[in-house]
Amino acid sequence: MSISLINNLGSLASQSRLNATGAKLNTTIQRLSSGLRINSSGDDAAGLSIANKYRSDVAILTQGVRNANDGISTLQIIDGGLNTISNLLDRAATLSAQSASDTFTGSRDILQSEFSNILSEITRQAENIGLVSGGTNNVALTTVIGGGSDTFATSGGNNGVQVDLSGSTNRVDSTSLGLNSLDIGATSGTVTASSGIDFTSTTATLTANETLTFQYVGATGTLTTATVALTAGQTANSALAQLQADTNLQAAGITADVDSSGDLQFSSSNFFTVVSSTAAASQTGIGQTVQVTSAADSTTLTGLSASAAGAQNLDFTIGDSGTINQVSVTSSTASTASAAAIVTAINNSSVLRDAGVFAINTTGSTVKVVSTQSAFALTAENNATTGNNNAVAAGSKTITDGTGTGGADGAKAALDAISDAITTLSTVQGIVGSGQNRLQQAIDLATSQINNFQAADSRIRDADVSAEASNLARLSVLQQAGVAALAQANQASQAVLSLLRG
Repeated sequence: MSISLINNLGSLASQSRLNATGAKLNTTIQRLSSGLRINSSGDDAAGLSIANKYRSDVAILTQGVRNANDGISTLQIIDGGLNTISNLLDRAATLSAQSASDTFTGSRDILQSEFSNILSEITRQAENIGLVSGGTNNVALTTVIGGGSDTFATSGGNNGVQVDLSGSTNRVDSTSLGLNSLDIGATSGTVTASSGIDFTSTTATLTANETLTFQYVGATGTLTTATVALTAGQTANSALAQLQADTNLQAAGITADVDSSGDLQFSSSNFFTVVSSTAAASQTGIGQTVQVTSAADSTTLTGLSASAAGAQNLDFTIGDSGTINQVSVTSSTASTASAAAIVTAINNSSVLRDAGVFAINTTGSTVKVVSTQSAFALTAENNATTGNNNAVAAGSKTITDGTGTGGADGAKAALDAISDAITTLSTVQGIVGSGQNRLQQAIDLATSQINNFQAADSRIRDADVSAEASNLARLSVLQQAGVAALAQANQASQAVLSLLRG
C-alpha cells in the first residue's frame, strides 16, 4: 500500500460517504418532521405533478360540497314559499267553491275581498322567492361541484347540477298562474256604448242633445228609471265627468269609464239597462246601441202574438226557493200590450222582487227577465181557449248583451283556473324537489371523490413513517460509523511520521 503525504484518500472517501449519509439522514428527518415524502420538486417531480392534480380536485370538490349545500338551502327557501302559495291556493279554492254554490246567501263581495287579498299575497310570496318575471331565481340555476371530466362550461357539464326554473312556466305570481282576472264577487255587468265619442280624442264633442235612460233596481227592490241629459257641444271629458258625478247612478252602483278602445263603458254589480235617445247611425253621440242589459242571469221571452188571448201563466224556479207558480198575465189584442202586461205582472210580484227577479220590455213583443241574486228557470203555459197557444215561449237562461263577471259562474271559472294553477305550481315544486335530491346525491358523490382523491394524493405525497423511522436508525448508525472511520482515516497520516523518525 502506498502512503501519500499530499492526499489522504481514505479520509476523502470517508468524507464522501459521510456527506451522502448526512444528506440522506437530513431527507429522512425532513420527511419525518413534515410527514410528507415529497417536500420539494426534486423529491419526486413526476409524482408531485400527479399529486398536485389530486389536491386541486379535492379543493374544488370541497368547495363544490359547500356550493351544493348552499344550493339546497336556496331550493328549500323556494320550496317553503311554494308550499305557502299552495296553501293560499287551497284557501282561494275554498272561497271559490263557497261562492260557486247557487244556494249561497251571504255576501259574495266579502268573499271577493279576501280572494283579492290572497292573490296579492301569492304575488308577494312569488316575488320574495324570486319566481316572477325578472326574479333572481327565475333562471337556470347551475351549482358548480366538480369531479367531472368535462370543462367548466356555462351549463356546468358533468361538473355541476342545473335546476332550470327559467321562463314564464316557472313563475308563480298570480298573473303567471292565470288568476288575475278572476272574480268570485257579486255578478257584475259591463255595457259599452259603442260608435260614440272617441274618448281618446281631445277635440271630440257631441253634435246633438242626447239623453241616456237607465233602468236599475232601486233601494225598495223595484225597477227604477233615471235619465242623464247631455247637450250638444259637450266634450268627451265633460260628458264623462257628468256621468260619474250623477247621484242617481252613484246610488245605483253604476259607474262610467272609458274602455281601451276609447268608448264609454258602464259597469255595475247589479242589474241595469241603458238606452240612448240617439239612434241615427250618422249621429256622433255617446250611446248608439239599442237597449242593453248588464250581465245578470237572464232569459228572453219571445213569441208574443197579437192573436194571443186569455190567461198566460208563468212558472219560476229560483235558486233553492222552489217554484213560484201561476204568475198570471192577461193578453190583449196588441203584442206590445201583451209584453207590457207580462212586465207589470212580474214586477208586481213581491215574491219575485224579494228573489231579485225583474222584467223589462226590451223591443216590441220581447220581454227580458233578469235575476240579480239567484239562478232561476222559467217555464210558460197558455190557458187560452182560443188564439195562439204559444203566446209565450221561454228562452234559455243566458247572460246576454254585455260582459258579465263574478257571481256563481265567475266562481266556477275561478275553480277551473285555480285547478290549472295548482297543476302549474306542482310542476314547479317537482323541479325544486328533484333539484334538492340531485344536489344531495351530488354531495354524496363529491364526498366519496374527496376521500378517494385524498387517499391517492396521500399515497404519493405522504411519508411512510415506519420506513423513514427505520431509515433514521440506519442512517444514524452509518453517520456515527462514518465519523469514526473519518477519524481513523485522519490518523493514518501520523504513520508517515513514524517512518520518518526511524
